[in-house]
Amino acid sequence: MTAVKKGDAEGFVEAPPAPVFLFLLHGADAGLARERALRLVSRRVDDRHDPFQFVEMSGDAIAADPLALVDEANTVGLFGGRRALLVETGAKSVAPAIEMLLAAPPKDCSVILTAGALRKDAPLRKLVEGAKLGAAIECSQDSDADLNTLIDGFLAAERLAISNEARALLQAALGEDRLMSRAELQKLALYMRGRERVEAEDVTEIVAHAAVVATDGVVLDAFAGRMRAAGADFDDALARGGDPTMLIVNALRYAMALHRGRVGGGAMTVKRAGFFGVPDAAIETHLKLWPPARLAATIERLREAQTRARAHADVARLEAARALMHIASAAGAG
Repeated sequence: MTAVKKGDAEGFVEAPPAPVFLFLLHGADAGLARERALRLVSRRVDDRHDPFQFVEMSGDAIAADPLALVDEANTVGLFGGRRALLVETGAKSVAPAIEMLLAAPPKDCSVILTAGALRKDAPLRKLVEGAKLGAAIECSQDSDADLNTLIDGFLAAERLAISNEARALLQAALGEDRLMSRAELQKLALYMRGRERVEAEDVTEIVAHAAVVATDGVVLDAFAGRMRAAGADFDDALARGGDPTMLIVNALRYAMALHRGRVGGGAMTVKRAGFFGVPDAAIETHLKLWPPARLAATIERLREAQTRARAHADVARLEAARALMHIASAAGAG
């Protein structure tokens, strides 16, 4: 029975106990859950890029056919050796498949599940935490200390110095999602090539500025409940070469910032998340329209839309349109 605490998560992922074959990465930070899941895969197979060693499966497909996971977990690789399966769970329950695995654990195969935020009494969480050979690892959003560690690692790898003001701006612009934070740091690394010190204007130009631009037009209209305007802005953005997947990401970032603002800190918390360019009046309006529970549900919906859009580029436009129309509709839900 293992429920890994936040402070122990990194050490556990780096050296997972050999007997444990079932892992559940769950929490508000989907990017961190994905990052840790892939690190666990790397600890359990020789080459996670080898399709005979590592397979990703759909949670909804497994929910429809629980035996599919059991069969895959017991499949012997072409050249033998250890294998790992990664399952991104969805709205449908995979518990029946997990119960089958726990009743007859596979040999030389690790099964790694990712999920959104789960309550302590959530069936999947209770099932994994209560299993002798299972471990559940909570992946909550990065704290200030976590972000400082992330930034320090980035600076060391790139051999960069940073001013105090630039660090404060960088820390404020990151943190909603670990993979998004790493993507922003990678952009900054490219921008800083040939230079040795990060200044405040560099962060504003490459990181914080991106978040401000993200809220222009379509996202702000959607969160204000202006459905017709959001639709027109959406069509215009794509006509100008906009990326529908990035529109989903932008909406997700803003929803996360609003959620933080609602649970504590207000408009300034939203601005510190990188949205300094959004008018105070607009943020205040959005905070009044969006209670925390509705924001949490919308964040989960946007994460799911983002996953589908990234996996299938041909449906990205449809996913973005649906997500933004849902936001505009939910804003007026009362």
